[in-house]
Amino acid sequence: MVGSKRFFIRLCTVILLFSCLSAWSEEAAPNAATATAVTVESINSPIVNPKRVYSYSVMSRDLKALAARYPELIKLGSAGTSEYGRELWTADLGRGPAVILIMGSHHAREWITTITAMMQLETMARQYEQGSVVYGSYRAKDLLDRVTIRFVPMVNPDGVALQQSGLAALPPDTHASLIQMNGGSRNFKRWKANGKGIDLNRSYPADWDDIQNPASGPAYMNYKGKKPLQAKEAQAVYDLTLASVPELAVAYHSSGEIVYWNYKTDPANLKRDKAIASAYSAMTGYRLFAPLANPSGGGFTDWFIQEFGRPALTPELGRGAGPSHVPLAEWDRIWKQHKDTVWMLAKEGYSLWLSRQTVAELNEEVRLTETVQGYRYPDLGSRLIAKLDPGRYEALRQKGDWVEISSPKGAVWVSSLHTLVGPFERLDGMAVAIGPDTEAYRSPAGAQPAAAKLEAQTAAGLERWQDWLLIRAVEGIFWIKEPFEPSTAVEPADM
Repeated sequence: MVGSKRFFIRLCTVILLFSCLSAWSEEAAPNAATATAVTVESINSPIVNPKRVYSYSVMSRDLKALAARYPELIKLGSAGTSEYGRELWTADLGRGPAVILIMGSHHAREWITTITAMMQLETMARQYEQGSVVYGSYRAKDLLDRVTIRFVPMVNPDGVALQQSGLAALPPDTHASLIQMNGGSRNFKRWKANGKGIDLNRSYPADWDDIQNPASGPAYMNYKGKKPLQAKEAQAVYDLTLASVPELAVAYHSSGEIVYWNYKTDPANLKRDKAIASAYSAMTGYRLFAPLANPSGGGFTDWFIQEFGRPALTPELGRGAGPSHVPLAEWDRIWKQHKDTVWMLAKEGYSLWLSRQTVAELNEEVRLTETVQGYRYPDLGSRLIAKLDPGRYEALRQKGDWVEISSPKGAVWVSSLHTLVGPFERLDGMAVAIGPDTEAYRSPAGAQPAAAKLEAQTAAGLERWQDWLLIRAVEGIFWIKEPFEPSTAVEPADM
């Protein structure tokens, strides 16, 4: 009898356990479709949260996440390090030859400009992936295939960390001097300078000797240093800019809802630069700041305009906030004003670059590596003539990153990004041994990886271009790096 009771108790326990597991499987993990939906939602959910105190560590994490999500479109780099060793992150968005430079947080308390740059970076990458039409009738893909937007979201990470977190952000042996620079206060909400009390936007070599009303020594604002580019951050931005040679530059600041655009601008460039500034003003509602008769220099855009003779804007984001950061309550207003401005700047920057390119005869055989848009002229604003499929074509002329090719609908202009210029060697089905580690590419242009994973097999070689092979595999047609000596032939595959 005792044994029967024990058996009954064990049986009930098993039944109860099975019931609990069944309930969990139905409720906690209801079905594969729900799990997949959650996964897709997490993959597509925004990375940047603009409604939080946006710190250097959060920005660094978000940059890495964005680069992982958009590996072919966003490339991270570094302009150098801050005075206290923080990486000065750069993020390149796009794959084109025309470079536009966008910077945030030259001043510590102006970190809402970092949020703006980061939101623009993520939003534009998403619009590219979605095939969105932007800024009127332009395709996001067309613009970012022709432009590289180089973001430096936080020029002054030491200063931002100090402004947000106080003395704990910097080494203990600096605390006494920082308090002294801050007028004896431990409240650093008004701080603009870098971690050593140098105002980065008074550090550039544009009439540096004549900067008006500088602080006499290291301070929370307005100290220009003992010489131009004394601060590591300013030197890093200076070097990056010289290496990049941007078509135009934007240095975000706050606050006041105005746009600076002129610093002793060459009269020959006034009409051009004011037109770009006016377009920015029309999109944001920001007032153009009238040029002064005797402006004070030392700012980044002051130097950029003088050095390159190219357009540069300094927008002051947000309504006047006094000696502190712009409150996050202003964010929705700022984003509504600025979410599309960089598309306009991309279009303008590309136009500036293209205007310096000349037309050259080509008369070569080319291969398109993917379906592309064919335009009437080498201009994104011109009429679309046709969509052209991958394959070989006769190229007639080239201008910048455009190639004119002969198509069934006549001569059209296409992006050179997806164009390979011959010679090509026909392989007539040469056997190509594919191993488990063979990497497949959509195109040799930019070495764009394919999503497919190739199984071990013998594929048919269709064509050789330089050290690349176009093959037909079980999974489809791909490019691979040539890894072997030619082998025996198999039946030729269709092109």
